[in-house]
Amino acid sequence: MGQNQSQAEYWNSASGRKWIGFEEELDRVFEAVNDELIERAQPGLNDRVLDIGCGTGATTRAFAQRLGASGSVTAIDISEPLLARARQRSSEVSAKTDYRLIDAQTDAIPGALFDLAVSRFGVMFFADPAAAFANIRSCLVPGGRIVFASWAALDGNPWFEAPRNGAVARLGPPDPSEPNSPGPLGFQSIDHVIGILAGAGFSDITAESTQIMLRHPGPVEAVAALAANIGPAARVLKKYNGNADDIEAITAHVVREFRTFESSDGVQIPARLNFFGARNRETGR
Repeated sequence: MGQNQSQAEYWNSASGRKWIGFEEELDRVFEAVNDELIERAQPGLNDRVLDIGCGTGATTRAFAQRLGASGSVTAIDISEPLLARARQRSSEVSAKTDYRLIDAQTDAIPGALFDLAVSRFGVMFFADPAAAFANIRSCLVPGGRIVFASWAALDGNPWFEAPRNGAVARLGPPDPSEPNSPGPLGFQSIDHVIGILAGAGFSDITAESTQIMLRHPGPVEAVAALAANIGPAARVLKKYNGNADDIEAITAHVVREFRTFESSDGVQIPARLNFFGARNRETGR
């Protein structure tokens, strides 16, 4: 997997497989992100779509449902367990889908050239994002587009703040890291990402930080268990060799913080996200 070996090891390990165990909850919570991504990408019926960092395939299936008989989605990830789960569910959509174990930073991507590349929280982990986005651009038709979602800063994002605060209170602080280092919050700086896209040869770059609501029917304990097991809490738990009692304590902390988001329609958690769009310039590819 080249320079992304550490990410490949993580997503193929028990830590990565944990996402399969919480797949149903994750799909519910992040459905609103898929909807927003589709609204911004506006896929054409016959588009050839590339889904980067597809995980268990929720975003792939969401886009495939918008395509016609001639459209297709090639979904790539560095986690074989997540891809295996995505393949199991590929029959849920009629459009053609193809799942490949691919490192978008270093590997040739089959199925090119694509009309549209998309990603929901899948492009913030590259060891060399400049190389990755140059590789992705080379797989797009002239004038082809990329649209992706990433997390904004941790502060003001309770999905990250609540479990992080609970884990720190229980176990201690996480390892220090640079704001732009690979990870879930690696693309929190809009200027940083615009620079990467421009350097990779993209044009017509757009960027917007916006708030959307992450929705779950509840109960709040189910949402808290998800947040406490995936994300910043998981990294703190790993650092301090946390046990079941620690997870229970962190989950209880998240429940208390998430109570404020309960409503008659379930649990609605405000999230601050960054959405980016760009185009493969017509010449000079």
